[in-house]
Amino acid sequence: MAAARPRWQLAMPISYLLAALLLTLPLWLGRQPRLLGYGADTAMHLWFLNWFPYAISHGLNPFQTSIATHPSTVSLLWNNADLVLALLAWPVFRLLPAAAAMDLIYVLMMAAAASAMAWQLRPHVRHASSAWLGGLLFGFSPFALSELAAGHLTWVSTATLPLGWWAGEHAWRAARDGRHAIRWGVVLGLWAVLQYWVSKELLATTLLMAALLLVLNSRGILGRGLPPLRRLWPVGAVALAVFGALMAYPLISQITSGVPLSRPTVVSPSANVVDLLEWVVPGYAQLMGIGPAGALSLRYTGELLETDAYLGLPLLVLAGLAAWRLRAVPLARLGAGLAGVAGLLSLGGHLHVAGVVTRVPLPWLLFEHLPLLGKAVPSRLTIFVVAGVACLLAAGWDGVMERFAIRTRALVLAVAALPLLPSSGLMTGIAGFPVYTPRVLSSTAFTALPTGASVLTIPITTRENHGLAMYWQAEQGFHYSQPFGYLLRPGPGGVLTDYLSPSPLANLATALSSGDVRPAGVSAASVRLQLRRLGVRALVLMPSVQFAAEEEELRAILGRSPELVEGAAVWLEPGG
Repeated sequence: MAAARPRWQLAMPISYLLAALLLTLPLWLGRQPRLLGYGADTAMHLWFLNWFPYAISHGLNPFQTSIATHPSTVSLLWNNADLVLALLAWPVFRLLPAAAAMDLIYVLMMAAAASAMAWQLRPHVRHASSAWLGGLLFGFSPFALSELAAGHLTWVSTATLPLGWWAGEHAWRAARDGRHAIRWGVVLGLWAVLQYWVSKELLATTLLMAALLLVLNSRGILGRGLPPLRRLWPVGAVALAVFGALMAYPLISQITSGVPLSRPTVVSPSANVVDLLEWVVPGYAQLMGIGPAGALSLRYTGELLETDAYLGLPLLVLAGLAAWRLRAVPLARLGAGLAGVAGLLSLGGHLHVAGVVTRVPLPWLLFEHLPLLGKAVPSRLTIFVVAGVACLLAAGWDGVMERFAIRTRALVLAVAALPLLPSSGLMTGIAGFPVYTPRVLSSTAFTALPTGASVLTIPITTRENHGLAMYWQAEQGFHYSQPFGYLLRPGPGGVLTDYLSPSPLANLATALSSGDVRPAGVSAASVRLQLRRLGVRALVLMPSVQFAAEEEELRAILGRSPELVEGAAVWLEPGG
């Protein structure tokens, strides 16, 4: 038995890594670099991961910047900026081209999530294959694949969730036994620091889920009662002290940034909830989501990329059977409690059925206006449902392994897994989009600009062009600053938004970036005045299909012809 242990510990991560590489195979084929994802989030995360090492090495405040939103300063603490991952990823970006490095990080994070769950499940099951299946579901569920296709690195980097389970489990034992409370309190505090940087939203919802599960456990629903309070508080106090000591400055900076803690972000929490049918009706992300089923899923109130809670009726039936038959097994009780509580909360404040918002109130109403939780998106609690079902699958597979022949096992696995196969549309997102770097950015004329000079590139960063301007700025080592970056910043009423405030220059830049070469109602004088006020040192029109028409429009607005550099049109001091 001891000799077999190293084999599964090595084989599981390798199998998940190979699965992730196979899933993202289109990214690695072809000559032109590709960035994973549908929209601009991947370029934004690439920007974050490169920004932190740059800021620290240049003595800049890593938590605030105006380099992407010149001249306005934006707090990165309200963005999905991961300091810890940025430091870990620094060697990868030094060794590989930017796009390849970013794609590899997504692959590694997906494999890490599956591996961490399998590693945590293994001591609770009798067969290594049970832990492997639980890890596979957690790391490659429809939720995980949809978040991968969206380029949401925050929700792909979920290895911290089973890591938190591991830390919490040992802290629980330390409190129960009255031993090593300080040690495991420190570990729990360090995990909270790590989770803060990976996802503040996931940290808030994890603490909520842990509190609710503790309440259930104290009632005997999940097992034995809580250890005495006098044994619990030392571990919690140490964890809180460690977290507070390490995170005092970021927390104070974030809380005092003027953004209300209970107001939502650009993603609407009230609309992005799990529809009651979403668990069992395949949608855009599933191969089976065709015909009436797929059409029904389009009626859900949430954004398309947030409707990713599908698990399929066969898998849910298997999980339900495991929860009932193995209700005396701690792992099954934990899985059932986790999936049940998170599933109920993920439905939001009012029940949604087939896209219809009913008046039926639900428990999330108690939390949706609380600080931090008010910014949480209920549909993202699906990650806890998947974790709970992974526990139930692992516990149930032990019985399947011991009671049924290999053919029956294969049939059960196929029936459960086939509905989870991704759709071609989802695979299009995972295949990513081609990126390029205009030669003008490495030309002598461009590099001669002073470091930090404000440069407006056309196109600017938009969701439609996959955040190219953010990608260029990071790839060029932040040699220049730029306005109109794709970052969350306070909008009307303090709500965080990534949409640009209307202005003559913003309207012009957005129109040209979207292919509208004759934007109406643009005042040339207002555009030039705003260019001067923003201190824009150079306006660069990148080569495109409509380059001639766009150049003509800008020439008329700026009142002079550009300098042609490496196929791009460059206006120095465009505001005059």
